[in-house]
Amino acid sequence: MELDLDLLTQDVGLKYDEQVILGREKVLNFIESHADDFNDLDLSRIGESHMLYGYNKDHFPIKIGFSGEGIQRIVLVKNDSSFHRVRIDIAYDGHRYSGFQIQDKHLTVQGVLTEIISVINGLGTLIQGCSRTDTGVHANNYVCHFDTERDFSESRWLELLNYRLPNDIIVKKVEFVHPLFHSRYDVYKKRYIYKLRIGERDPFKSNYVWVVPKLNLDILETNLNQLVGTHDFLSFCKGQPDDTVRTVMKTKMKTKNDDIYLIFEGDGFLRYMIRIIVQALVEIASGKLSVDISEIIAEKNRQHTKHMAPASGLYLDEITY
Repeated sequence: MELDLDLLTQDVGLKYDEQVILGREKVLNFIESHADDFNDLDLSRIGESHMLYGYNKDHFPIKIGFSGEGIQRIVLVKNDSSFHRVRIDIAYDGHRYSGFQIQDKHLTVQGVLTEIISVINGLGTLIQGCSRTDTGVHANNYVCHFDTERDFSESRWLELLNYRLPNDIIVKKVEFVHPLFHSRYDVYKKRYIYKLRIGERDPFKSNYVWVVPKLNLDILETNLNQLVGTHDFLSFCKGQPDDTVRTVMKTKMKTKNDDIYLIFEGDGFLRYMIRIIVQALVEIASGKLSVDISEIIAEKNRQHTKHMAPASGLYLDEITY
């Protein structure tokens, strides 16, 4: 196939080996001056991905990312590496870990994976993850990737990893993927679940739910739904990030006896954003706050969101590419 240059968005970015070109006109000029690299492309979509992965006529790997119908990102690497890129889907109980990302002198999920995979590979191996998770946060489905020259099958990798991993981390799936697949940068949306329980504190569940007093569930659901849309979430983040605009695509509340599950789907979430939101929702639904979520969003400050819900109730539930 040929690259349809009419689809380039105004803010399109192109990475060509280590060279980065930004903006439609500059990208257009670069592609036209390197036309041989962008002709006769063999591209395919994986599932419902917003990315196309494939190769050019010289079998160099290329991927194209879309925003709606427009092309927003192009990556082409001119190499002939023999490595395999391996995607692993894992689940973990995060209560004894200081989050996913490696930290000096702290136990982390990435640290454990890095140590084990580096031993299997016989050299230091960088493990990339789809998201940071905070200390004590869990994951039902978390995606990582790494590179290897080992000639193991997918099933052999699954066996080796689960044999060596501690009981609170499990690899659910191993898959060889396109060499430009990136577990973090190719994410289309994420889904989180926050688990609440109404009633008395249960010491056997304290690491996995947040026990709260009785709530008005109608108010809780109404305010939860006010999050849907593209907003500036400055009122629900810690610090002053450069970009606080995010899109929440969907929210949902599920109840089962005294358990309440709050579901959030979005293109990305700011650090502590969901935990700050949940704290506000609980305070509103218990009558402690007299404002609603839409008003707090409009305030663009932390006047009503000084606290956040415990990490124990938060689960990264699904990653969509």
